Amino acid sequence: MRKEVVLKKLNPKRLFLTLLIILLVVVIFTYFDYLIHQLSEDYSVPPRYFPNKIIYGTLIGFITYLIINKQKLIVKSLIFSAVVSLLLQVRYFLEGYPLKFVLEFLIIHFVILLVVSLALFKVFSKR
Repeated sequence: MRKEVVLKKLNPKRLFLTLLIILLVVVIFTYFDYLIHQLSEDYSVPPRYFPNKIIYGTLIGFITYLIINKQKLIVKSLIFSAVVSLLLQVRYFLEGYPLKFVLEFLIIHFVILLVVSLALFKVFSKR
């Protein structure tokens, strides 16, 4: 019985749908992040950051989601947003951006991801 439940969870169609949902969350997040980075010259980053955010954000988010998917909606969104935003900030830090910038965008990324993931996880959990 337990083995059947695990196999059902690993259904390729279900995994693909989950990947698409995570991709959608990350694309919407990246759009809002792009807008915020355009607000000030102090916030500017190279254009390559945005496609990279989509690629790595989706990969990080997908793995994170698979680990936490049994959590309640709010817990799932909080953990998802924290892990993705924290790991994406590593690049800023390693490339020598000021700590103030890194911490500001850690918070900004977390808030955007939290709002977007809460909304989309809620919509798609009903399906």
